[in-house]
Amino acid sequence: MASRLAISKLRQEIFGELPNKGIRTGASILKKRWTGVLEARYYPESITNIARKTTPGYLTEQEERRKIKLDTLRRRGKGPPPKGSGKRKKK
Repeated sequence: MASRLAISKLRQEIFGELPNKGIRTGASILKKRWTGVLEARYYPESITNIARKTTPGYLTEQEERRKIKLDTLRRRGKGPPPKGSGKRKKK
C-alpha cells in the first residue's frame, strides 16, 4: 500500500496543487489582478522625451537652471575642471 506522502505528492503533480505545510510560494501574489496597464495609463509618458525628439536643444527648467549656474561658476573660476585634467595627467 502506498504511503500518504507519496499519494499527496502524486496528487500535487497531477492536479497542479501547491504544498500547504507552511511553505511560502508566492501564489497569493501571482493570483492578484495585474495592474501594469492601469499604472501605465495613470503615469503617462513625460513630455520631455517627446520634446527632445522633436526640438533639438530642448532643456527642462531644472536643466536650464543648472546650466546657468555652471556658467556663472565657470566665469568666476569655480566650475568643474575640464575632463582629463586631474592628478593623473600631471604625472
